[in-house]
Amino acid sequence: MFIPQLVLLYQLISRKEWIPKSSWTAGLGLLFFWSFFVGIINTQVFSVLSSLMFLGYFSVSSFIDRNCSTVEQIEELLRYIFLLTLGSALFGLLENMGLISHAPAWWKYLFGFVTLVENEENLFRITGTFGNPNLAASWYAVMILVGYYFYQKSGKQEKPWFFWGILLLVAVLVMTGSRGALIGLLMGLVVYDLLAGNTFQMVIRLLVFVSIFAFLFSFPELFPRGDLLSSTIDLRWAIWENCFNMFLKKPLTGWGIMGIYFADNNVYQYLRVLHAHNMLISLAVMLGLGGILIFVWMEGKLLQNLWLLFRDKCPLVPLLAGVQTVFFGHGIFDFTIMAPQIGLLFIAFSSFISALSCSRDTPEGPSRWYGWNPFQGSEGRNSRVKANDKFD
Repeated sequence: MFIPQLVLLYQLISRKEWIPKSSWTAGLGLLFFWSFFVGIINTQVFSVLSSLMFLGYFSVSSFIDRNCSTVEQIEELLRYIFLLTLGSALFGLLENMGLISHAPAWWKYLFGFVTLVENEENLFRITGTFGNPNLAASWYAVMILVGYYFYQKSGKQEKPWFFWGILLLVAVLVMTGSRGALIGLLMGLVVYDLLAGNTFQMVIRLLVFVSIFAFLFSFPELFPRGDLLSSTIDLRWAIWENCFNMFLKKPLTGWGIMGIYFADNNVYQYLRVLHAHNMLISLAVMLGLGGILIFVWMEGKLLQNLWLLFRDKCPLVPLLAGVQTVFFGHGIFDFTIMAPQIGLLFIAFSSFISALSCSRDTPEGPSRWYGWNPFQGSEGRNSRVKANDKFD
């Protein structure tokens, strides 16, 4: 996955298009330099090499800034991704039925059914084409929200296809056994309906969310892997506590991207893990306050951009904000964006926000945001948002 990103970066440099157009892309460049520096001062070879991940993400974000700046372009790309995700979900369904085993084979490594690092949880939870149940759950949760967006805007002929696609993704999401992804999805749906103006649906989803939370802790046996809820909480808490102690020892620079895994026993005294199973704690331990401040600045700019797009009634705002919520909701309990597949998905959706925001300054402005608009309800399905319209 990294090699195509390097090729893309080379093409951007050769076309003199590597200069960031958005604060999000610039932030990824800063994270690359900072993580590279942190890896060097910690004398962590793997952390230095892992910092190249941000360089790859920088190239992807730069490409999106210049080539996915309209609603039509983004929707076309998301349709392809949704369709490919259904293929992954079908493999997950076959896996749950026992038709695909985890016995090593070259084609299974190729499609992600088996990973080089064994995981005992994979014996009881499906992984789809991601090699890890939590990664699969994170991807499926985001694609459920994407399917929901297209289901709402599609006509009578397409609606059944998106309905059954969403149903399939919900089924395989449950089969992954990821409670964190399910919570993130429910939070994302609440934010989606809030920004789309679906007040009644938002209240219903909020009540469902609160009810599920109450039932989860009152009757954990009714939920996937509910019998492990208490031990999972204890496990997470112990990891968070140990990682927080690591952060206190190097609060400014952190320990490097692979610092938690390669930490000495006198520094990290618990299970050997790649990350802190929490987005912010993981970033704090890996990149210190310097990395956290860069990331918070990037996310703050994204929120500003979302607000501007919301004021301009960009139809993708509910989806983009909902997806961000899914990632951060799941990020309370995990750090799936550390994996290349989920990290790329997170970068892509964040870059969509910055790309659309940059397109506001073009001569066409918001006139490129045409077609169905969730802010306008059913009457806006065939309307156009004109450049001279005022949305204040």
